[in-house]
Amino acid sequence: MATIQGTLGDATLIGTGATTAFDAKLDMWSAALDTGVVQTTGFGDAGYRTHEPTIGRMSGSASGMLITEFAPVPVLALGATFDPTKCKGSVVLTATTGHTYTFNALISNVRITRPNDGKPSVSFDFRSDGPVTQSAWA
Repeated sequence: MATIQGTLGDATLIGTGATTAFDAKLDMWSAALDTGVVQTTGFGDAGYRTHEPTIGRMSGSASGMLITEFAPVPVLALGATFDPTKCKGSVVLTATTGHTYTFNALISNVRITRPNDGKPSVSFDFRSDGPVTQSAWA
């Protein structure tokens, strides 16, 4: 299992029954990749077996700045429309410029803070729910 880290990304968090999604600009993340290999041998492979690497699952944690339609974010409104115990979301993790991992995720351990004089922040754990798409690496 490989571990990767980054300092950029985006997430959209949607709690079960929520009418409002909450976006986050990520400034830190760390993830474990569970990789595998798929045999892709087909006709025309001249008798050789061919294989391709795959990402089976990704899990980790992320944190960043919370962005909503409200300014500033009323934390009571978050609690009224967002159930952080049953959350899903779309996540884009940026390893380096132009190199991303995109997937839908089950979100857990959501922590939202709002200092009196600053921007609200959010941190959460995630586990991929479906395929993980990796952008092409040059």
